Formats: sequence, structure tokens, C-alpha cells
Amino acid sequence: MGLIASFIFVGTIYGLVIRPEANKAALATSYGVDAGTSLSSFFVILKDYEQQICLSLFLWGIMILVYKFILLQGEIKVVNEYEPDILEEAETESSPGGRSITREEAKAIASKVDDDSRKPEFHNKLLPYVVARGLERYHITGSVPEATETMMGRIEVASEQQESELSMLRYLVWAIPSIGFIGTVRGIGVALRRADEALQGDISGVTSALGVAFNSTLVALIISIMLMLLIHLLQSSQEGLILRLQTFCREQILDKLFEQSSEDRRQKSEDRGQRTGIKPAELTAPPEEEGS
Repeated sequence: MGLIASFIFVGTIYGLVIRPEANKAALATSYGVDAGTSLSSFFVILKDYEQQICLSLFLWGIMILVYKFILLQGEIKVVNEYEPDILEEAETESSPGGRSITREEAKAIASKVDDDSRKPEFHNKLLPYVVARGLERYHITGSVPEATETMMGRIEVASEQQESELSMLRYLVWAIPSIGFIGTVRGIGVALRRADEALQGDISGVTSALGVAFNSTLVALIISIMLMLLIHLLQSSQEGLILRLQTFCREQILDKLFEQSSEDRRQKSEDRGQRTGIKPAELTAPPEEEGS
């Protein structure tokens, strides 16, 4: 829909403003009259179909960039709101390294984050999803490395998804100069067909065709430079968000997870053995060989 809307909008501007003004400027020049304004030369540069297509694609690219910048600002806003108070609702205990999160507290925090993710401002946001899944993994396994792998793995997947979503914008950066070069080839071809007119003293046809050739390339290159700059700004902002998410998860969550001691693991193994009727040694002892 965005592509269709951009072509309709640019086509309307061309039909109502650019081509009529360019035709007036060309008519005035043919009679040796000054066009009167500097905008007339600008309209003459933009009047051809290659420039129209390039501007339509550029407008579509701007729509995509604005949409992605809005999504990015939403993610940054969520990080800003989560940073001060992610652990306020959790019960914490003192430890030599400061505040820590136990498996029971991890479940409570994950439930709170899941509840927050249902709010409109947190819906479909990356940080609540990553935090909730990592804490759920820690609650189930009690393993900090597994929780770390879960969080960082999901952030890495989000980074790769953001990178893949830029493929259409990169295609536009390639396509726009290509369309400009098509205009160059078309203009040079028309100029060569009118070479006999130039030999007879009428060079207006040749100069008009060469104007098409050079103007289309000029407009396409300028547009592609602007679009590439905006893409790089978006990509750098996305990479900054990923780094900020990784830092947040490490400093606010992973560094505060309570590492279960071997004594706690042994106690849980004994409790599980009492429920199943198997002694802890029997859970880990290798089977005896037959005939021994």
C-alpha cells in the first residue's frame, strides 16, 4: 500500500505542478524569453519519467524508515521505563555481591513482566519478552548460564531480524541509481538518433536528449545518497538498542541471579528421591555389570 500511495502522490504532484511548469519554462526558452524563476530550472531537471519513478521509490523508502524509527523509539522508551524499577516488586535478599534473585523471585518477576507486556505501551516489545523468557528459564532450571543463553539468544535473533528487514531499503538504494542510468541510456540513444539534426544546425533535440541523460543520473544519485544516510542512521540506532538491551539484561538481571549452591542441589536431589522412593546415590550410580 505504501508503494502504491507514493506513486499516486508523486504522480499527482507531477501532473499538477512539475510538468506544467517545466513545459512553460521550455516554451519560454524556445522563444528566447527568460523563465523568470530559479524553480523553473528545478522543474526542468525533474520533469522526466525516470526522475518521477526515483522520487516515488524515495518516498516509499522514507515511509518505511519513519515506521521503523517509530518502532525503535517505542523500544527505547520501554527500556527507559524498565531500567529504574524492574526489581521493585521482587523480594530480594542480601548477598556478598549485593541484591540477588532466587528461583522463586524469578517466577514472580517473570509473571509481573508478562502482565506488563499486555499493556498497550509494552505490547509486542522486545525487552519484556526477553526478560520474561530468561527468568522463566532460570526458574525451571536454576542455571544462570542457561538463563544467559536464553536471553542473549533471543536478543541475537531480534538483531538478525532487524538486519533482514533492511533488505528492502538496501534494494531501493541499488534500484534508484539503476533507474537513473536507464534514463542516461535512453537520453543518449535519443541524442544519437537526432545527430543528423545537429549536423544541419538544429541542436535543440540533441541538447534536450542529453538533458534527460544527465538529469536522471543527477537526481538518482542525490536521492540514493540521502536514502543511504538515513539507512545508516537507522542501523546505528538499532545496533545501539541491541547493545543497550544486552547491557540491561546483564546488569539488571543476569548479574543478580542467585547461583544455586551444590548443597542446595543435593538437598533438592534428596527431596526428589524421597518422592520417588529412590535414594540419591541410586539416581547417579552406574548400573552394575552382569555376572560380576
